[in-house]
Amino acid sequence: MEARVEHNEGGCKFDLIVDGQAGGYLTYEIYDGCLDIQHTVVNRELRGNKLGEVLIAAATEFAEGKGLRIVPTCGYAKKLLES
Repeated sequence: MEARVEHNEGGCKFDLIVDGQAGGYLTYEIYDGCLDIQHTVVNRELRGNKLGEVLIAAATEFAEGKGLRIVPTCGYAKKLLES
C-alpha cells in the first residue's frame, strides 16, 4: 500500500491518496496563531492502517513550519496528540 498526502493550503485541507485513489482527508482552520484540526476522515475500507496518523503528521509538520500552535477540535486528533 502506497500512501501520500497532498496539501491544498487554499482549501485548508490535506488529502490522503492511497494507491492513486482518494483515501481520506483532514480539514483545518487557522486563526489566532493556531491550526485547528477540525476533521480527520479515512475511508472505511482503509481504517486500521494508521493512515489517520499520516494525516495528523502532515498537519503537525505544516503547523510547526508556520509557527502555529495545534488546537485539535477533531476527537481523533485530540486523542492522538495527547498520547
